[in-house]
Amino acid sequence: MRVRELLVKALVGEGIDTIFALMGAANRNLMCDLGMPDRARVVQGRHEAAVVSMADGYARFNRQVGVALVSAGPGLTNTATALAVARSHRSPVLVLAGDVPMQDTNNPQCLDQLAFGRVLAGGAGKIACSDCWHIEWARAIATLREELPYVLSLPVDVQESLGPDVLPAEDMPTPTDEVVPGLAAAAGLLVGSGQVGIVAGAGAVDASDELCRLADRLGAVLTTTIRAAGLFAGHSMDAGVLGALGDGRALQALMRCDVILAVGTSLHRLAVPDLPEQVRIVRVDTDAVVAISAPPTHSVLETTVLHATTLLNEMLSDKPREEASPWIRRILTRRSPIDDRPWLDREDAVDPRHALADLAALLPNRRGVVIGGGHCAMTACQMITPTRHDEWTCASIDFGAIGQSLPIAIGACFARPDLRIFLITGDGDLMMSVAELDTAVRHQLALTVIVLNDNGFGQERHDLQTHGQPTCYADYRSPDFASLATALGARGHRIAGPNQLSDLEQALNPAQGVVVIDIQITPDYVNPSSRMLGAILAGKSTVLEYTN
Repeated sequence: MRVRELLVKALVGEGIDTIFALMGAANRNLMCDLGMPDRARVVQGRHEAAVVSMADGYARFNRQVGVALVSAGPGLTNTATALAVARSHRSPVLVLAGDVPMQDTNNPQCLDQLAFGRVLAGGAGKIACSDCWHIEWARAIATLREELPYVLSLPVDVQESLGPDVLPAEDMPTPTDEVVPGLAAAAGLLVGSGQVGIVAGAGAVDASDELCRLADRLGAVLTTTIRAAGLFAGHSMDAGVLGALGDGRALQALMRCDVILAVGTSLHRLAVPDLPEQVRIVRVDTDAVVAISAPPTHSVLETTVLHATTLLNEMLSDKPREEASPWIRRILTRRSPIDDRPWLDREDAVDPRHALADLAALLPNRRGVVIGGGHCAMTACQMITPTRHDEWTCASIDFGAIGQSLPIAIGACFARPDLRIFLITGDGDLMMSVAELDTAVRHQLALTVIVLNDNGFGQERHDLQTHGQPTCYADYRSPDFASLATALGARGHRIAGPNQLSDLEQALNPAQGVVVIDIQITPDYVNPSSRMLGAILAGKSTVLEYTN
């Protein structure tokens, strides 16, 4: 069999049935192989960056490998930011990149694709000979199982060569009975505390059940970083998201804790603000050096979160259950707005808080949510709470980039066809990938795009105002997104002013297909977190304060 045919067989063997692709000369035959009956569904996007982001969204919403297929040279370089976003999120995205023939160094599309992949994705390989294809494939799969992206470069002449029909034997992980140094001391800190707080990051996703058991046993308050939002949704001790993108309850609750169990998180200052000096922190991380580098750390368990929490629950199984303090209970039940200043509605534009408050009341309980954009994403994260961790994501927080949210939402639609996906984003973010609305319409996806449209780049506009500089450089008159949606075959709605918000309910209840809702929002509103995050990034402060 040819190497490209063997790759298709290997992909199908891994259970991969969806490929996001854009054709070029160096991947044409492979794409045709993949699209044959009983192999894979090939989703054709309009731009290479978008197909990688689609694979990213697919991976986020079903925790399976997302696969993107692109061509050589510019086909791969077009994926740069999307790859960096996937790497920052730790999405298992496999990019199969066609490449020029091995000896064709004068080809205008010739590029060191191996170096490119290592820089942007963090992991990359190249099938340089037909006899070694299975070795490179095994390396790719090993990286993906660590929840990291991987670029596999496929020279077109090697694709057409005959290769051995063999895959290396899979090394099955052996159950571990490892002794975790410091476990008893950590358990002692937790048991001896007045109030325990748990901070869970993205590295704790697999341990949600054990963490909930531990919280029940210790009377601990449960909080997450934004990357793990929704991990404890529905639990009585869930205080939501820490930091500037939460609703404020998590930070208030942690300030009442004397011991914090930080699991699967680096405690980055953007995610977790400065805590009182008297707080004792127990860290769980697979890298003890990383864990102990975030002061003040009093105990480090160098193991996986699942292993550590399982052992802690076993060790504390005979301990009487604790109750959370009355202060914590009051904080958890208080749901006041993080920003209770009067709305800044105008006749022709709505305060984003007003629009999102109405939206939150109308969204179905069973839904998928993707949040994108810059300034508007802050308010959306604070007000549109996740129903589950694997049904909610904010595309802007990983690499601090915009332009990926629409294709990520499209990938989510393919991952979860049982849900309607709601994309909440800004006009600047949407315009960077607006061509992919066509992809969504072609595939008749259950996708609703809510555009918080301030006709420009909100965060940059506010920064310019703060520094006394002209805001015209951040002003971009947006097209009529409702008319654009209609032209592409979707349903379009436009809401211009608070008197038209009553139309939102009808717009949110389509029978099927793609819907775009263009909500004109006032550019005057400044989210308080905007300045907080700016101060943190400038190294001026890491203390977040909330009025409620």
